Formats: sequence, structure tokens, C-alpha cells
Amino acid sequence: MTARAASDRLAFVAGVVAAAPGERVLEVGCGAGVLVTELAAAVGDGRVVAVDRSARMAAAAARRNREAVDAGRVRVLAAPLLDADLAGERFDAVVAVDVRAFWTPPAPEWDVVARVLDPGGRVVLGFSVMRLDDRDRVRAAVARVAGERGFAVTAAAEAATAPFPTAAVEVRRPG
Repeated sequence: MTARAASDRLAFVAGVVAAAPGERVLEVGCGAGVLVTELAAAVGDGRVVAVDRSARMAAAAARRNREAVDAGRVRVLAAPLLDADLAGERFDAVVAVDVRAFWTPPAPEWDVVARVLDPGGRVVLGFSVMRLDDRDRVRAAVARVAGERGFAVTAAAEAATAPFPTAAVEVRRPG
């Protein structure tokens, strides 16, 4: 079975993440693993850990990325981020697409991110812009909730994807 190409929105988010060879990337809410495939290709011999609270979606992500899973370059976990066994792993980047938990208080997911993100690492949150106010509302909410954990929005981007535009914010710890 041939894996389908990433959607325009996931390809856009992968471009914003700009994962480099050798990096370690955590994807939260990986769904069927489409973005995992893009990230695994970008990091080469690096590592991607994918987490999804749905066992069905995690199984689909593992099937889609079977070769990389078997090679030990991708690990897929079926658990909410708060319960995921990250085994002391550290990451250069954390990415999530349309995972509202990152901008909806109390957002304890940021505590996990703060623990696993390497100094200088980045967080990229992609989201669909379905209403005119989504762009500014979600960016402000991310800035507020992430800011409570010592993170700051450092970049924002948007693409005219179908059926809705996709926006992304990059978040880092200052300094």
C-alpha cells in the first residue's frame, strides 16, 4: 500500500517546523501519521515520537510509518500527552496541529513540553482558520497560556490551504 502525500496544510506545517537531519521531534495528536511521515523523512537518522490519545489513530500512524517504526526512527504512543511514556526523551521540536489543548486553559500539556524540550528548542502549533477571528484569537491564547510557562511566540505564518487557511505559531523559551 502506498502512503498518500501530505495535505497542503500538513505540508505547510512541516515546512514551518523545518526539521533538520538528526533532530528529535515530538508530534502531539498525530492522527493517522501523515505529518509523522513528513517529519521522519526530514530528520533522516533523527527520531520522531508521535502521540495520539486515540488507540485507533496511533495504530494507523504506526501502520503508515511501519518501515520507520521497525527501523527505530519513529515511535508511536497511544496515550494523552499527559500520560505518554516519553522515557526521559528530549526533543529539538514539538509540533501539534489543531490540538486545542495548547491554547485552552489550564493547558497542562505545556508542563510536559517544558520538561521534554531541549534548550533552544521550538514548538510549532498549526491550526485551521475557520473564522475570521481565529487567527488573532488563537495566537493570543497561545501567547497567554505558553507565557505562563515561560515561553514566548517568536514567529507566525499562514498559508491559503483548502478548505480553510492554515496558520502556525512558533513558540520558544526566551534566552
